[in-house]
Amino acid sequence: MFGYGLGISDVRVTLGDGSEADCLQKIHPVGRWIAAGFAGAVCIGFAMVEELRKLAYLEDERLACDPLLVAQEWPNYARQVFAKFPPDARGNGCHLMLISTHPRDHTGNPLWARSYVHIFRFPGFQPEMIPVHTLGSIGCGTSYPPCRAAVEAFSSDPKRRALFVQGEVGMQGGMATILGFNLTQLLLRTQPGGISSHLHYCWVYRGEIIIKTNDHTQKGRWSILESGSGVNRDPTTPDTTTSKQAVLEDGATAFAMPRLAATWEELVQFLNATGVKAERCIA
Repeated sequence: MFGYGLGISDVRVTLGDGSEADCLQKIHPVGRWIAAGFAGAVCIGFAMVEELRKLAYLEDERLACDPLLVAQEWPNYARQVFAKFPPDARGNGCHLMLISTHPRDHTGNPLWARSYVHIFRFPGFQPEMIPVHTLGSIGCGTSYPPCRAAVEAFSSDPKRRALFVQGEVGMQGGMATILGFNLTQLLLRTQPGGISSHLHYCWVYRGEIIIKTNDHTQKGRWSILESGSGVNRDPTTPDTTTSKQAVLEDGATAFAMPRLAATWEELVQFLNATGVKAERCIA
């Protein structure tokens, strides 16, 4: 109802030898105003992101794609991309999530765009639309009971959802921040295999896509959330990770995103430098 779609993603990959590394950006802008997240074979996921960018590219900045049309047309392209990869890569599968806002339609209030979330699962990649005020999921977090319970509580418990909605008061996008930080605390406390506690929050508005990290400073029971750190942070604005270091005193600790790969080429280079190969890694 607030005119945006949101996504939350971790940064962990599972390598071919079964080891794990926190090194991957899994959610990316692909068009106006569409973001895509992926799970499964990383090489295929990046290929899907690049194909979506080609399809959604519009040179005229006054134009944007109809997200419903993208969701309708995408399965055929997705199957073609998937089929180009060898069987061992396809065996790790590929799931995609598109988060979008409509360039014209709104929720009833002209200030709030109509937003959408679609999930596409291999091998058919048929679109699954997630209802409003409901959370959908892809990846291994789906099968981890505490994470699943947190997601389902938002979707099925009106009282709990109302608490998150209150986060929008005085803080645009606050609902996602609150939900994301609750998941952060859950993951830090339980440390499940295959899931990182380092997260990206992605907001897709009409006219803007924002992707930020869950960086924060912890002191006892108090947490200071970062508002300026982010994947697409304006380089002319202060990087709050610097000011955060200045307050690390009296037992305070910083939780900061590690170095990440945002493309397949970067991931190959990053993992090769550590002596492992990227070809069989799974998101």
